[in-house]
Amino acid sequence: MENQSEEKKTPTPETNSPSPEQAPPLEEPIVLKELFPGANQDLDALFPDPGMKKLLKEVARNRQKNERFLKKIRLDELPPEETEEPEPAKDE
Repeated sequence: MENQSEEKKTPTPETNSPSPEQAPPLEEPIVLKELFPGANQDLDALFPDPGMKKLLKEVARNRQKNERFLKKIRLDELPPEETEEPEPAKDE
């Protein structure tokens, strides 16, 4: 008694290998010493994991965006915050 539902299915070549259109673009290797030139240690040796390098690249990008934003609004030229003073009570 053979069970027909247990037949071996051979995978098609289309499902095994991604097509050139679906292949992710090749990324340049992330070099942390270029992203953080002022670091005292070799960050590439300290963080060899590609996921951590990608995270640190995002941190460097966010830092640059924040610095540009702060330069744009020029925090030193903003007026000082007004302090809220309680209004004097009115006599009836």
